[in-house]
Amino acid sequence: MKNISIDRRNFIIKSALAISSIGTFANQNAFAKERPSTLPVAMKASSEGKPTLAFVIFPGMTPLDMIGPATVLAVGEWLNIEYVWRDLLPVRTELEHISFSPSITFEQLDKVDILCIPGTGNPYALLTELDMLDWIHKVGSKASWVTSVCTGAILLGAAGLLKGYKAATHWSMMDDLGKFGAMPINKRVVIDRNRVTGGGVTAGIDFGLTLLAEIKGEEHAQIAQLALQYNPKPPFNSGIPEFAGKEITDATHQAILSNVEKQTPDYQEILTKSANRISNI
Repeated sequence: MKNISIDRRNFIIKSALAISSIGTFANQNAFAKERPSTLPVAMKASSEGKPTLAFVIFPGMTPLDMIGPATVLAVGEWLNIEYVWRDLLPVRTELEHISFSPSITFEQLDKVDILCIPGTGNPYALLTELDMLDWIHKVGSKASWVTSVCTGAILLGAAGLLKGYKAATHWSMMDDLGKFGAMPINKRVVIDRNRVTGGGVTAGIDFGLTLLAEIKGEEHAQIAQLALQYNPKPPFNSGIPEFAGKEITDATHQAILSNVEKQTPDYQEILTKSANRISNI
């Protein structure tokens, strides 16, 4: 028993020390050695002995959908993180003055271990980005873990990767998720085989901890949770419709739909076409 306790203590100490890297993970690509643009990421991951996690970034994405889980999953420097888009130009998020820089392009990346699709306030506008959806389908079909946060599940569904799978998404778009053959579940995080999906926005942190526990073990995830001091106690009990009440829920739902209709007036038609597109996948 004594040896087991010592081994456990040593493991915790080593894991905790690894967390000291948490503040620098965001710059791992910026300070990495230059690599030829044609170098396959699969080779890079193999040479480092680390799995590769790829976040798909796109115009209008919700920053926290990616920042939350990326911060959690980076604890311990156990994986290589890439941020992928069709080119390497800065990608503006839905917060006007916040942009992300892709680390690699669709063309350069053809294999990942973990694929994660963040969400957006208007996923319907992305349903016409067929090159992105085709890439998600191609790479996701081979990935060990296929994941999303918030309305990123709509994009996973549009890529044909949620047929027959239970999945979570933002509460306001649960019904639309079902049009892609998914089984919407009203939970903060849903695991169905190798699909892990998170609910709306802030659920991305819970999603990250859940995925981390699945891959690296609960103790690693608990250390990450403590390092991030994740112990949420919101000032109001209105984070889900069941608690918010009808008046607040209706007003919020209307505001979300009004924003979608303003940006994409034909979103229902686009949704129908997108659902029909994957019927033969």
